[in-house]
Amino acid sequence: MDFATIHRFLKSTALQTGCRFNHFQRVSLAVLGTWINAVAGVGALLWARRPLGKDNQPPDLGRFRWGAAGLAALIGGTGIIHALPTPMSGAIRYLGIALVGLVLGNLTGRILGLQRVLDAWGRTLSSHLPSPNGKPTDVPGALSIGALLALNPLLIPAAVQDGLEHRWVGLALKSVLDAVALYAWVRSLSPIRWSLSLLMLGVILVWQACWAAGAAALAGWLQAQGVSNGLMTACSLLILCSAPAIAGVRRAALANLLPALVWIPALTFWLRGG
Repeated sequence: MDFATIHRFLKSTALQTGCRFNHFQRVSLAVLGTWINAVAGVGALLWARRPLGKDNQPPDLGRFRWGAAGLAALIGGTGIIHALPTPMSGAIRYLGIALVGLVLGNLTGRILGLQRVLDAWGRTLSSHLPSPNGKPTDVPGALSIGALLALNPLLIPAAVQDGLEHRWVGLALKSVLDAVALYAWVRSLSPIRWSLSLLMLGVILVWQACWAAGAAALAGWLQAQGVSNGLMTACSLLILCSAPAIAGVRRAALANLLPALVWIPALTFWLRGG
């Protein structure tokens, strides 16, 4: 084998490695929020396994919920402002379309009974949850906890924003909420095997990554249709509407608002003239 053949082989290998790395980088960027969620979740699991002491106290849930609600309002509000057109008249018209889409989405969700369906799934999963004083947690129990956390309606709009425009702040907020919930579950069920703790987290991450990857795959087509901005606005509105529920002020039927993710882009497309 001569030097030229070796040089071509090394060059070809380097190019293939570079292409694969670039592909991995693009895919990783598309689900950056999920990576953040994974890191926060593992951190919560490690934190929950430490013995309680002066330097390891559970968070003050009252302050935490109000802080998280404030962040949800900030993330949703800034996302809406970011999407507004520059002329004031265009901004007012755009906001009107978004609010009409939100109302129609809520009406559609009520007709379909999305919140009732979500609550029923939650009750079904709750029947399989392990009790702190009962038998040790098994695989069905860990899967039920993970699925219950994955039913959070905030997951879908936050994951779609991450997939469409790599706007990961919504998922970063959700990752903190997940981390606190995982901490509480692991602490209450201690001792629990690491494999089962990671299984809880894995259920959340897989469901979340599916939405983010799906949005990333459709991003080019949505932009070509001129509805990507409308979908981002819908996601921001849903994140904003989640603030009162996070704070515990009122129990909002957030699942009923999910059809707004279809209505707002559809109204934007239709009023733009198709």
